[in-house]
Amino acid sequence: MASQSSLVLTIFSTTGPLPTTTWTSKVDQILPALAHEFTISTPNITSRFLDSPSPSSSSPVHRVHQLLLPTQSPATQPQCTSFLRTLAPQTDSLSLSLVLTPLSPLHKPPASSPSHPSRLAVFDMDSTLIQQEVIDELARSLDLYASVSAITEAAMRGEAPYTDFTASLQARVALLKGVEPGIWKHLREEVITFTPGARELVRCLKAEGWYTAVLSGGFVDLAEWVKEELGLDEAHANVLETDEGGRLTGRIREGAKVVDGERKRELMERIKGEQDVGGDAVLAVGDGSNDLLMMGSAALGVAFCAKPKVQERAPAKVNGGSLVDVLYLLGWTEEEIREVMARGK
Repeated sequence: MASQSSLVLTIFSTTGPLPTTTWTSKVDQILPALAHEFTISTPNITSRFLDSPSPSSSSPVHRVHQLLLPTQSPATQPQCTSFLRTLAPQTDSLSLSLVLTPLSPLHKPPASSPSHPSRLAVFDMDSTLIQQEVIDELARSLDLYASVSAITEAAMRGEAPYTDFTASLQARVALLKGVEPGIWKHLREEVITFTPGARELVRCLKAEGWYTAVLSGGFVDLAEWVKEELGLDEAHANVLETDEGGRLTGRIREGAKVVDGERKRELMERIKGEQDVGGDAVLAVGDGSNDLLMMGSAALGVAFCAKPKVQERAPAKVNGGSLVDVLYLLGWTEEEIREVMARGK
């Protein structure tokens, strides 16, 4: 990627892979507004497709297109996000989803780059790295899934009376009194599934020296397992109180800090300082309203298949269903991802 004062525009087709000619037509319709807003040097724009051509098509078709846009002056992430919101009616009509970011240390450097800066990626767990909401699955074991899930959904959407995460968590945890200790093994072996692209995302970031952590409003019993399975560096989550027999008491352990939105941001900032990571080298990915603070404080915050209210407030969003799309935002190609995965752990 190029050097100073450049923007990275990643475009996803929301209707599947498109022929090159269709991409050219669609991009030509949105570039004038971008060029005007950010004073882009149009003749110096470079572009490439990040996904490999579909083998089932007689001519090359692609789903992900990325452009490097040289600008006369730097732009901030909030400026990029704000502009894309004004452009949304046009891009929606073109069946395109856009993410615009300043070129930064987050983006994959050229293979010839002599060194990599320290970089940090933090992730939510439930409905982000894994496909389930763990507290709902715990409730299912007591036939209370509907009651707990309704609170979870309201909290994720940021709806009253559960706009306060701690209150909603305590209300749900109280319903879990009596859950047996064997539930964690059951969840690990029979229920929990990793989100498509989760292993690829973490493996590729680790291959380039990123420091990674899961910051979860869920529970440490699962978060530690997710950390080990994916090869993350740290895991932070809520600690549930148990009785002498290991059954849940329906309370958070006394003295343990609730991992709410503010706590997630605090943990991210603490890890950033401990790992000597610059403010322009932090990535945060989540799906709930309690992820917005850390997403807003990171250099790039990405809402992954999030609730509408979260998408409206997040700096960036991807909705393709695979966390590989986050790698595309950072400038990885499908071929580069395959190469890393072929090496094994």
